[in-house]
Amino acid sequence: MTTSNPVVFQILSDLGMPEDEARSQLENNTLNLSDYNRDVTDEIVISISENCAELETINLCRCCYITDAAVIAIVENCADLTTIDLDSCDSICDTAVIALAEGCAGLTTIRLGCNDNITDDAIIALAYRCPGLRAIYLWGQDITDAAIIALAEGCAGLISIGLAHCTEITDAAVIALADRCAGLTTIYLGNCPDITDATVIALAERCAELTTIDLWRCPYITDAAIIVLAERCAGLTTIDLTYCDNITDTAVIALAERCTGLTTIRLGCDNITDTAVIALAERCAGLEWICLW
Repeated sequence: MTTSNPVVFQILSDLGMPEDEARSQLENNTLNLSDYNRDVTDEIVISISENCAELETINLCRCCYITDAAVIAIVENCADLTTIDLDSCDSICDTAVIALAEGCAGLTTIRLGCNDNITDDAIIALAYRCPGLRAIYLWGQDITDAAIIALAEGCAGLISIGLAHCTEITDAAVIALADRCAGLTTIYLGNCPDITDATVIALAERCAELTTIDLWRCPYITDAAIIVLAERCAGLTTIDLTYCDNITDTAVIALAERCTGLTTIRLGCDNITDTAVIALAERCAGLEWICLW
């Protein structure tokens, strides 16, 4: 990408971005405006997109003043887009996401968390128009199993998905992911209250490369599921079992014995004792962080 466009440099300078940072980002076909979120408007994004057609990665996290118009301009001007972060852009609606799906078929990563305006329709459009999608993060969306099943059917190459606080999601959706997306390495299911052992066992049996799983506030998870996870996913490095109050030392000891590469574990569970913690200390030499509350 050319780094000599005076219009773009003036815009970024007015936002407060240092020139060397702007130059570095543009040389890599990347633009991260999240640090300047309170000042980013549709006009700014539209102008940048019109002058930076080669952009591949755009981070607009927390740019709460942008609307569908800004995203549609990106779609119209940046045909090579592969990655976009729209977390906490709560004026963005299905219209923008469907435009992304239709106009940026090469999309590989999208973040759409903390936005009540996004529905199943937008996610289904991504599923069927962006088959190369590798990572999608949908924190706190009011989406249903239908959207996730569509992703499983349309995006078999998914390796990372964030569904934390998507409280309508059930086992059916995650089992579909496990069946179709065998390369999954990362899944966030925190505060998905209907998730049970069936989900964890399906992931364990079908997604052998799993390294990160978040089960925070999944109250139906028991030792049985975590033991299978430990047996099948020896490469696990990160697990969150906070408020999984059916988990006992037995499950944690199984993790310690089978997943010796663990680096992060959260265990805010009522039934965990010193025995489990000692097992982790003795067998997981690379453990960097353990949380017991």
